[in-house]
Amino acid sequence: MLKELGDQLNEQLGCLFGIVGTKGTILMCSDSSQEGKEFAKFNELADNTKDKIAIDRLIFTKIKVIRNVQYYMFVEDLGSNTDLLLNLLALYVRNYLKNNVEKIDKDFFIKQILQGDIDEAETEKRNKIFKLNLTEKKALLNIRMTDISDYPLGDILKNLFSDIKDTVIIELDNKDTVLLITAKDDMEETALSIIATVEEQLMIPTRVSIGKTAGSISELRAAYISSLKAYDIGAIYKEGRSVYDYNKMGTARLFHDIPAERLEEFIDETITSEVFDQIDDETIKTMQSFFENNLNISETARKMYLHRNTLVYRIDKLMKLTGMNVMNFDSAVLFHTICQIKCYLRNLGRK
Repeated sequence: MLKELGDQLNEQLGCLFGIVGTKGTILMCSDSSQEGKEFAKFNELADNTKDKIAIDRLIFTKIKVIRNVQYYMFVEDLGSNTDLLLNLLALYVRNYLKNNVEKIDKDFFIKQILQGDIDEAETEKRNKIFKLNLTEKKALLNIRMTDISDYPLGDILKNLFSDIKDTVIIELDNKDTVLLITAKDDMEETALSIIATVEEQLMIPTRVSIGKTAGSISELRAAYISSLKAYDIGAIYKEGRSVYDYNKMGTARLFHDIPAERLEEFIDETITSEVFDQIDDETIKTMQSFFENNLNISETARKMYLHRNTLVYRIDKLMKLTGMNVMNFDSAVLFHTICQIKCYLRNLGRK
């Protein structure tokens, strides 16, 4: 594509000009023998913060196409006309690259897929260029910081996962950063590692949601949407936690697709809101721990630092109030579901 651009400009100009990439390679030049070579003084160019940079009778200016694609446009020093020519060239090239950036940038291509900015037919067409085939299932981790940092989050993630092949890091327009990495049994450990590293280096609270795994390009969008849903659900049911895994949210995922009125009817048909509102917060927390420990009284008492008899008393008190035998698996599941629904409804501002 850049060669095509160079040929177009060469027909109109009679001077030396070209484009240098972010790693110092001369990507396009009116002197085609220079293409593919490294620009010897690239470090001097990259470290300079001026709008116009003069090096070896070449005048450079930066062209920023999108957040992670930047080039350096140059022309030979032609005296008083140099600035005008360079500005016109930079404007033309910037617009040309913006209109064709999907042809040269794989990350931008994936970004479009995640955000739903590209249809299935166009995805298939462009993937013939990128050959983006997910040979192994990918886990999608969505990293979100509570504040904006001057230091790019993407750079921290690149350093953290530099030794892991086929890892993709995409910064999205809504300030979320998506990590695509080969899936393993428990991704929560990876998520906690990310949070610890980011918070240590940037001192900004960070949350990670884990979406559905993706085994093909067509599943990437759904994986991203599920990671967003995990944030919404986690904010309601996972208070105090920093990792929200959509794959482990069970029936809570269902409530967001059911009208609130129908959920309220379900509560009244099973336990009634009046009865539920008589259950104190201490008992609710006790039952949550009881469920998390697989209805094991001894393990629950140990983790809550309670005497076994105290725990049994609280459970008996709940069963008398509700008429539900939570020592029984089916009743335990039902009561656990009711607790989740009530939590969800309260976050909606409903009683």
